Amino acid sequence: MYYDDFITRLKKNEEPRMVLLFGDSEGVISEGCQILRDNFRKNKKGGTVQIFEGSEGGLMEMLSAAQTASLFASSQLLILKHAEKALGGRSEEPVRLLKEYQSNPNPDSCLVFPAPGMKKTAKAVTAMERMGWAVQCSDIPEWKIMNWVREQAQAKGLTLKEEGVQLLVQKTGTDMAYLQRALEQLSVYVHPRKTATLEEVRELPIPGFESEIFPFLDAVGMRQTERALGMIAKLQDGVDAGTVILLYGRVRELLLISLGRSRGWSQTEVAEKLGLHPFRLKSLWDQSSQFSVGELKEALLDLIHLQAGVVTGRLGKNVSPISFETLILKSGRKKVPAGSR
Repeated sequence: MYYDDFITRLKKNEEPRMVLLFGDSEGVISEGCQILRDNFRKNKKGGTVQIFEGSEGGLMEMLSAAQTASLFASSQLLILKHAEKALGGRSEEPVRLLKEYQSNPNPDSCLVFPAPGMKKTAKAVTAMERMGWAVQCSDIPEWKIMNWVREQAQAKGLTLKEEGVQLLVQKTGTDMAYLQRALEQLSVYVHPRKTATLEEVRELPIPGFESEIFPFLDAVGMRQTERALGMIAKLQDGVDAGTVILLYGRVRELLLISLGRSRGWSQTEVAEKLGLHPFRLKSLWDQSSQFSVGELKEALLDLIHLQAGVVTGRLGKNVSPISFETLILKSGRKKVPAGSR
């Protein structure tokens, strides 16, 4: 089936037990996977979501978990990330494993296989068409994406005029993942208002590098070192002077918030004194608690030295990934207080 058919059937409250999302559009696949997760959380209160890595071992682990009833919930949604790695080869084994599971499936388990790049000619696609839903995900034409943007904006309580919708699609393109991020950024930008003007849409940064760098900055701020290091290699524009400047800005904000907290300021007081949007402060507040004031001062000093290396030409225009990764590793290590060793 095509993606439109997939959405129509979900709107009719049909509940698939096994879904393969395949094709050339990674953004559409990602969006389809997210819709399945949202529907599951809405319709299966208390259900559990499990994520598995795409490999033959991951497939076997997923199918085993699907057959096992959860101790904490009656329903479970299981997702095999990068399923094309497990299902896209010439081996018959993955298809055999799926058929074996399908011969005695757990009715309380829903299996989702996002497989970007997988072709319709793959054996797994033919098998899935018989066992569940095989959804071909291609880029959606602009005229169709307009309606989708309107629906997504309404779901977020955001009002956009027709000209605003058109401009947003023109700026961002038809990638659903980027459009989702753009709408999220826009809703934060206009908060607490619910209507975005044409000028505000025009001023919105185009998702891409900006939408990739923000999750990276959040990972650093939450001290999720492994995740942050993994995201460095995926930054579309690589690690450059702009990345250093943005990280410097984030660390500086966290330091100012941390200093305010040390003085006993409330979130409202910090927002007013630092001129930060309350919505933005809410996420930064948790991040600031991950570090001491001393650690943030040291990280800020390291970033100043790193930026100086770029300005003087010692590191060149593009920052050395090794230098950047070393800094992330250093900031991610919590220091053991003196006397606790």
